[in-house]
Amino acid sequence: MHRKLLIQAFQKAKDDIQTDKVSPRAQLLSDFIFEDSNEQYGEKSLRGKYNLIINDSEAKIRLKKHVEEALSHYLGYKDYPTFLAANKTNELDEGGKMKILWSKNKITIIVSLIIITSIIIYNSLTRQRWMIWQEDHYVEVKFDLEKYNVNQLKVYKEERIEFFKKINNPTCSYDFFNEDGSVRVWYGKNNDKELECFTSFGLHPETGKTLKPITDYMIHKYLCKN
Repeated sequence: MHRKLLIQAFQKAKDDIQTDKVSPRAQLLSDFIFEDSNEQYGEKSLRGKYNLIINDSEAKIRLKKHVEEALSHYLGYKDYPTFLAANKTNELDEGGKMKILWSKNKITIIVSLIIITSIIIYNSLTRQRWMIWQEDHYVEVKFDLEKYNVNQLKVYKEERIEFFKKINNPTCSYDFFNEDGSVRVWYGKNNDKELECFTSFGLHPETGKTLKPITDYMIHKYLCKN
């Protein structure tokens, strides 16, 4: 069923960013997987598996657990088991090919109408939302292909909007750690090689690199020079 999951995800990505090109769609899915699970799964791997499906109708596809969950969320399902339940009418035969068994033309017409209606309702309810980094926080915006092509547009995540902020000029007195010693601040360098601090784990909005948890060493080396 991973094969069907990937096909549906790439189809939705095509509709969301309005392009037939595989690489931009794979990058969108890779970004969503990371934002959804905090675990990376590269654009190259997604692109390779999708191209394998296109070129080989019987190719077997296997995805990692966090990938199957994230792609199910992207398609609007609660989790992967929910996706399986919603797609259980499709079964694999011994040759690995998908087939649908209908007994009567009347049933076929009724089911087809139900599927078409469901797709229309689903698309209207799950229209992808987007956000962009603005100085020190994310804001929700409408889709813009030009901004997406230069990697400025990100898939909307409510927790990113609410909790992911840049900390402007933190000093030694800033509460970098919780009472139990766990970190409250993550850091990374911008394109000018300047250290910047953020209120949550994630990717640096400017460079796309994974942020690191703050340490006493980094605090005293970069933030307490005086």
